[in-house]
Amino acid sequence: MKVHYIPGVGYDSNIYLIEDADPMIVDTGTGMFADSALAEISKVVPLKKVERIVLTHCHYDHIGGAESFQHATGGRIYLHEDEARPMLAGDSSLAASDMFGKKLRQLDIEPLKTGQKIETGSAHLEVLHTPGHSPGSICLHDKESASAIVGDTVFCDGAVGRWDLPGGDLAQLISSIKRIQGLGLRNMYPGHGSFAEGDAPQHLKLAASYIAEAY
Repeated sequence: MKVHYIPGVGYDSNIYLIEDADPMIVDTGTGMFADSALAEISKVVPLKKVERIVLTHCHYDHIGGAESFQHATGGRIYLHEDEARPMLAGDSSLAASDMFGKKLRQLDIEPLKTGQKIETGSAHLEVLHTPGHSPGSICLHDKESASAIVGDTVFCDGAVGRWDLPGGDLAQLISSIKRIQGLGLRNMYPGHGSFAEGDAPQHLKLAASYIAEAY
């Protein structure tokens, strides 16, 4: 799986581009730096070739730029059904947009189901439901390359996602981290900070130790 990393600026999430026959964008940041992120993506693939924009969860620092990305690419926006449903109903409280002094505009979202497969060409991604940081948090797991885009569930160097935001749950977060740890990953691409290629198990072990102490 060929992953391009666009690091988040300020509070923005990281943005990932899966370069493949059917390229896909994962997460969009707050939108404050959408133009520069889209310019970086356009250096790798034509924007209009991107048909899917997948969001790992509904927090504003990951979805605030979704409308701009959709306008630039024409792609559809995807979010796990546990968050897509309330968002489509106009309830944006889960997005925590007030933390950023913003109001989230209603998005045209396609719900993702747990276990759903997303094919990009050479990558075969499975949608894993990993709640705890938020009710509909997901990881995108490519078994063949032992890679996963993990959102804000777990980060490098032993850090884990917050569980004190609306819909967060510490027990669920612990369970989700254990599940990710059991995938046998080599490569891990979190929603903020650096990523791990080849040494994901070490980072996951640190995170599991930290979260066990917190519990």
